[in-house]
Amino acid sequence: MFEGLKNWAAKIGHELAPEVVSKLAINSFAKASSSRPRPYSLWSDKKGKICDYVSWASLTDRNFSGRHLRAAPESYNQLLPPDSPYKSLTDHGQITGLFKRTTQIPCPRSSLLFPFFAQWFTDSFLRVDGNDRRKNTSNHEIDLCQIYGLTEATARILRTKTTGKLRSQFIQGEEYPDNLYDDAGGLKPEYKGLPYVKNGKVDEIRNRFGDGEVRKKNYFATGLERGNSTVGYTAISTLFLREHNRLCDELALRNPDWDDERLFQTARNINIVLLLKIVIEDYINHISPVKPPIFMVDNSFPEEEQWYRTNWIALEFDLLYRWHGLIPDKMTFGAQDYQPKEFMLNNSVLISHGLGGIIDGGSRQRAGRISLHNTPGFLLGAEYAAIKMGRDYRLRSYNEYRTRFGLEEFDDFDDLTSNEDLEAELKDLYRDVDNLEFFVGLFAEDPDQDALFGELMTTMVASDAFTQALTNPLLAREVFDAGTFTKYGMKTIRNTNSLFDLVQRNVNDPAQFKVSFAF
Repeated sequence: MFEGLKNWAAKIGHELAPEVVSKLAINSFAKASSSRPRPYSLWSDKKGKICDYVSWASLTDRNFSGRHLRAAPESYNQLLPPDSPYKSLTDHGQITGLFKRTTQIPCPRSSLLFPFFAQWFTDSFLRVDGNDRRKNTSNHEIDLCQIYGLTEATARILRTKTTGKLRSQFIQGEEYPDNLYDDAGGLKPEYKGLPYVKNGKVDEIRNRFGDGEVRKKNYFATGLERGNSTVGYTAISTLFLREHNRLCDELALRNPDWDDERLFQTARNINIVLLLKIVIEDYINHISPVKPPIFMVDNSFPEEEQWYRTNWIALEFDLLYRWHGLIPDKMTFGAQDYQPKEFMLNNSVLISHGLGGIIDGGSRQRAGRISLHNTPGFLLGAEYAAIKMGRDYRLRSYNEYRTRFGLEEFDDFDDLTSNEDLEAELKDLYRDVDNLEFFVGLFAEDPDQDALFGELMTTMVASDAFTQALTNPLLAREVFDAGTFTKYGMKTIRNTNSLFDLVQRNVNDPAQFKVSFAF
């Protein structure tokens, strides 16, 4: 689809205003599939059986993840090659083995900053419930819950309650989120009400490492339980926390009579829209092979479109975002290399190099390619879990999803990939391309020219991204004005188009740092 869009843009793009080109391009993806509400979800009967018929619950209960297509017949699963539970790098089934990296395959045009942002961004709404994977814990919105939490109650815990700001600390002259634990390793009493503290999730995550007690040092209080997961994740959260607190200072200067509540709420509103602009005008434009960039945030038309409906995250959207191949075997900041156990759950790396140093290091290191045979060993377990989810909830074949999104079905495996070894491997396992399962097919398909990934994944990413970002209530025409954001806020929104813009405002000596999703 992007290839056709490139040809279209080359022919008529120069004849139309940029906002018209953006609108036409966005609609081409937003209308690729049917509009929400979709008839089916992962809602199940009391016996836990996935229902392949329409019910009131499947249409309304967003605690269960949605789905684009009804469940496949059980006979389809019987055609799939078996896979065994992942236990170690050498103990996994053949399907999980399709993802195993031997030598890292580099991404042709993305830096490590791209997966930093992708993981952080998607963690806010792709939230499978670990206790019942049919369900989710998502607000189904882009709402910066990474720093504000999923509820107002969590936000209140993370706030100073005096200046509209979020709690923070300064280390070596730089602002970071506040520590969750005190110097003696005890939980700070002000954070005992955080959901992931109350349910023990924070201890479960930290204790996956043998030195969990040591990792309490500089373990930040964040909006979500995985807020300290990697150095890249924490860096992006830190950047948006700094922007929130900076906005509070600017708003207080211009509105000296405002109280803490109004300062906080207005700064949060502005910050969320800044994120929406960065997602579409920087992140999505990087994914697109169309150059110059054509997508922009435009709230003048979405409310009139068929796809302008209540957000509901679908299982397929969650699975297609398992971009583990982007992660390199090691990360380099300055002249120092860090292995997975060192760049995960270890904020000392961020503090040592500073926010600018992490963003610069990410921008100067090439990411891996999104494909089969390129997942680092420590993430193979996640691939097994994704394969299992697709089978447990009876996702339909890859070809059926191509049809769903208006793409031609593949007749054979050589339509899917030009890699003859991979073609033979897939043919040996699946026998017929119509048997190829959704999750494997996404990562097996060759990317279009200049695209980051295959045609179906590209179409699905764009379709879901646009229809779930441009429906954000802050972009509604009755809301998007100076009454909501102030004149200063509106000016800040207009002048922010990329992550680079945010870094320029929130990092010491920004001119020395590279900030780019492109390598």
